[in-house]
Amino acid sequence: MKYITYAVIAAVLSVAACAPRTHEIQSSYVSPKEYSDYSCEQLATERAALLVKAKEIGDLQEENAEADSVFVAGFLIVSMPLIIGTAFTKDRAEEFALLKGKYEAVDRAQHEKQCELDEETRRQAFYTKPPKEEPKLKPRGAR
Repeated sequence: MKYITYAVIAAVLSVAACAPRTHEIQSSYVSPKEYSDYSCEQLATERAALLVKAKEIGDLQEENAEADSVFVAGFLIVSMPLIIGTAFTKDRAEEFALLKGKYEAVDRAQHEKQCELDEETRRQAFYTKPPKEEPKLKPRGAR
């Protein structure tokens, strides 16, 4: 019974305590009207600045999400005090969501103003670190 209680507590804390990964964060809505007075050149500059900031904040968010999952795993293995460590990582999900929303608004504004974008810029994606893939286990007997 004691182990079942710990398992339930661990499951609840692992879901509630962790900072989300960047690919789990939805964008905040930002109206393209915010950029209606921008020229195409200014929109291109803003787009580049948002990508730089997104890389910075996204990397920090990923580090925090990883640290939180390590603290939760430590809780499962060692003891409850490790879960307190998740309080020391800063969740930057709101900031990242706002950057995502601004990026989408700039993209829409560029489209509405029919700004010329080179192929590389057009294909450039907003920062989203793909989730880690678990190693695929080979079936027994396979080499």
